[in-house]
Amino acid sequence: MARLLEGKSVLVTGGAGFIGSNLAGAIARHVRHVTILDNLSNGSLGNLKSLLSQSRDKVNFLEGDVRNQDDCLKATRDMDMVFHLAAQISPVRAVEDPEYDFEINARGTLNVLEAARKARVRRVVYASTNIYGNPKYLPIDENHPIDLLSPYAAAKLAGEAYSMVYCNTHGIETVRLRLCNVYGPRQTTKSESGAIMLFVEKLLDGKAPAIFGDGNQTRDFVYVSDVVDALIRSSVVPEAVGEAFNIGSGVETTINDLAKTLMDLMTKLTAKDFHVKPTYGAPRSADFRRARMDISKARRLLGHEPAVMLEEGLRRTLGWRLGLRANMHPSVAEGWNDHCETYSRRTSIQINDREALASGNEQAG
Repeated sequence: MARLLEGKSVLVTGGAGFIGSNLAGAIARHVRHVTILDNLSNGSLGNLKSLLSQSRDKVNFLEGDVRNQDDCLKATRDMDMVFHLAAQISPVRAVEDPEYDFEINARGTLNVLEAARKARVRRVVYASTNIYGNPKYLPIDENHPIDLLSPYAAAKLAGEAYSMVYCNTHGIETVRLRLCNVYGPRQTTKSESGAIMLFVEKLLDGKAPAIFGDGNQTRDFVYVSDVVDALIRSSVVPEAVGEAFNIGSGVETTINDLAKTLMDLMTKLTAKDFHVKPTYGAPRSADFRRARMDISKARRLLGHEPAVMLEEGLRRTLGWRLGLRANMHPSVAEGWNDHCETYSRRTSIQINDREALASGNEQAG
């Protein structure tokens, strides 16, 4: 699908972040040029090191901020399309400082759209979020009533509104993707929204994972490569213009089940027992109770189908994170997740056995 972007010049805002860097890496070899705009508040140049070294003639990194109109104008110049992923991603931070959240998620989106209009960009794909709050029914389709629980969701919805206006009034082909709980390699613990990485880090540090509420609340977890697929498809499919799409797995998972699955997989992969009892705290005010997305519209119009189910995605994510814990180079650690099954059979391997891990990776590669 990425081959349909051949000959295009593409901007990825937030391209040094978790999702953005995965997207940039997937499209770089197919497009004519990629510009990455990021202020590095959440992202990291480490996520781009291999990409910039291998594709320096096609990939340009611009340190800048979507809150700055001049940065947006510079970044969008001569671009054919924009993937707008730059965001403040913490619902709790949004509750504590709604103005900060608004400036990035609402005004920043307006700045990107206005710059795109001036630069005559053809299409803008906007990464939105779950704006449905506590569901009235499951699965949640795109016509579900909006129920905003935090300033974060409100600002994201404002970004959707601006996207619709710029499509209807200015003729920019905008597409809105409502992403569920995305996880995978390169996700960090900088935001409490990344429950999976927060759990993993706690367990690796020998601590119990912390769960807000009773743990029976549910989420729809979607692996990052599936999100990248949806982003790429939404940038080229004509029927996507002006539409909003739920992007998830379509599967409902409790936080308790997530914690147990992680403990089981980590024990299997390392031959070390990671089974501990989680700690439970008060529910957070901005949390919704359940989530399971109806993704039939994305299937029908985009041809998008999630390919990585939760256990497999967690296995790949753990492979990457355990590789980093073993002091592997990040690019080697990312490759290592493809070989986790081999490692899981070698029950003598321990997390701190760095030489064995590095040697095993060279053999597998």
